[in-house]
Amino acid sequence: MKIVKQVLILISLIFLIGCGNEKIFSEKTSKITEIQEAGVLNLATSADYAPYEWHLVEGGKDKIVGFDIDIVQIIADELGVELHISDLDFDGLIPALSTGKADLIISGMTPTAKRAESVDFSDIYISQEDVVVVREEDMNQFNHLKTMDFVSWATQKATVQEEWLQTNYPDSDIQSVGQWGTAIVSLKTGKVDAILMVKAVAEQYVKQNEDLVIADIEEIGTQNDSAIAIRKGDTDLKNKVNEIIDSLNKSDMINTLYIENTELMDKI
Repeated sequence: MKIVKQVLILISLIFLIGCGNEKIFSEKTSKITEIQEAGVLNLATSADYAPYEWHLVEGGKDKIVGFDIDIVQIIADELGVELHISDLDFDGLIPALSTGKADLIISGMTPTAKRAESVDFSDIYISQEDVVVVREEDMNQFNHLKTMDFVSWATQKATVQEEWLQTNYPDSDIQSVGQWGTAIVSLKTGKVDAILMVKAVAEQYVKQNEDLVIADIEEIGTQNDSAIAIRKGDTDLKNKVNEIIDSLNKSDMINTLYIENTELMDKI
C-alpha cells in the first residue's frame, strides 16, 4: 500500500510539472507582441551610407533618413509602434542585435554564411555591385585589376568589401575603419589610393567630392545583396518582415523609395 501511495505521488508530481511547463511555454511572448507591448521597434544602423541611410540636418535638427530607414518605418507602422534608431559603427551592429539592444539591423548588410551564424536574415530587398573610388588625378592610372596590385586601400570594418580585399589583395595595405566617411577622408588626403564600396553609395560620395571618381574597372563587379538582420529565434518577426518586403517589391515601392532618396541627396 505504501508503494502504491509513493507511485501515485510521483505521478501527481510529474503531472504538475508537465502542466507547469505547458503554462510556461503557452505564456512565452512572441517577438512581435513584445515589440507592440513596448510600443517601439529598435533599429540599429550605420548612418554613413547614403542613399541607404545618412544624417540629414533640417530645420536645425539632425535626423537619420534613407530608403533603408523608409523600409523599416513601414515595418514599424505595420506593427503600430514608434521607430527608434541607433547609429553605430558597422562592426557594432550584429553585437547590438545579438545582445538585445536592437530588434532589427538594416544597413545595406549582405547576408553571408559567417554572419548567419550569429543572426537570421530576411529575404533580399535590393542588389547592387561594388565599384572602386579613386582620386580624379589617378583615374587613368587605375583602370584594370592588374594595376591595383600594389595600391593601398581603405574600407569599412566587418564588411564584405573588407573580406574581398583581404582575400584578393593579401599583400596590400588595407586600412579598415569604422565609418565610410573616414575612408573618404583618407582617400582625399592621400593616405590611401582607392576605396572599394557599393555603387549607389560611391555615386553619392563622388557627387559630393569633385576630386573623386569611380574608376573604370569592370572586372570588380562583386555583387552585394542587402537583407535585414533579425535575432535568431524571432521567427514571427522574420516572417512579418519578409511579408512586408515581398509586398514592397511587388508594388515596386523599394525602387520608388530608392529614387526618392537619391533625388533628395541631389538637392542637398
